[in-house]
Amino acid sequence: MVFNVAALLEVVGWALYVCQVLACNPDILERNEVIDLLCCVPYHLMTRAFTSVLTSVRFRLATHLE
Repeated sequence: MVFNVAALLEVVGWALYVCQVLACNPDILERNEVIDLLCCVPYHLMTRAFTSVLTSVRFRLATHLE
């Protein structure tokens, strides 16, 4: 399935604006800000969690080897 990215972003921008108006959001966010919140923030949080787990595992392995 092929999507026209420009048309898809236009529809997403319109839908986000309507949702913000219906939610009575006093500060209307720009499309790029909302897309970053929806797409990028979860990946940053998963990266931080993975890094934390990996650090913990490395620490445990280092203490068991000594």
